[in-house]
Amino acid sequence: MYRIWVDEQPLDSVLPMLSGVAEVVGPGADLADLSRCDGALDPGARWDAARMDRGDRLRVISRIGVGYDNIDVGAATLRGIQVCYTPHGPTVSTAEHAIALIFAAAKTVAYADRDVRAGRWQRAFRTVKGMELRGRVLGLVGAGRIGIEVSRVMRAVGMRVLVYDPALTAERAREECVERAGSLESLLSAADVVSLHAPATTETRHLINAARLAWMRPGSILVNTARGALVDERALAEALRSGHLAAAGLDVFEREPVEASNPLLDLENVVLTDHIASHTWAGHHRLYEMAVTQLLQVLRGEQPDCPLNSV
Repeated sequence: MYRIWVDEQPLDSVLPMLSGVAEVVGPGADLADLSRCDGALDPGARWDAARMDRGDRLRVISRIGVGYDNIDVGAATLRGIQVCYTPHGPTVSTAEHAIALIFAAAKTVAYADRDVRAGRWQRAFRTVKGMELRGRVLGLVGAGRIGIEVSRVMRAVGMRVLVYDPALTAERAREECVERAGSLESLLSAADVVSLHAPATTETRHLINAARLAWMRPGSILVNTARGALVDERALAEALRSGHLAAAGLDVFEREPVEASNPLLDLENVVLTDHIASHTWAGHHRLYEMAVTQLLQVLRGEQPDCPLNSV
């Protein structure tokens, strides 16, 4: 029977996958116990060379999530440890949350909710108008799994979808019935709603800054369910405060938890959620199911579905 290290209790729904196959070590076990483990299910703990060296039997670290900057993949490769992740797990949940933020921002949901609670009946109806989305242009920055899922739903709503992603081929764009933008500037200047689906890298930090916010159409909407580092939040707050942007919907932030001094907290025309886009029962189960599946694949000597290294 295999021994599997865990830093947090696995979901009950995936425990049958391990029953009779693996003994779960943790959560809360002493790190010395890592030396008797064959694999690890990782919810986001720091896996550096020092920690890996405590697990001299360790053959696989299976990440329960899309991001893997908590794992030193190079160090794992040098030690013959397979690293895999679950990029497909949160796709549907995150895409649906992006769509929810688009509708919430476009339909002035945050205004109305606050007004009703405060006894200001129909104040928002008289002073703030929402955006009808049918016939409008949705601009997607990034055409990965989540962005494409968003495009499929919003095309059904009646939006024209424009995508900026250098990796998007003409053939793929035709298959998904979306249009390729030649540049980020052309997308931002054409879109009524911009939704971000790009990774956070040194090149994409503050991809949306004051200059690029100025390219966006007056009265347009920005949504970010990708990474907080993509947006210069002070510049966004100013664009919202001035009325250049009608609204924004954000699930991710440069600093999390959000600091009390963040200027976005003082604005009515922004819908904020606390990094919960993928936090659904179905999405959570799918992440764990994929992580456990790949962990067992490696321990059985099989190729995992989504490897991050070659060992």
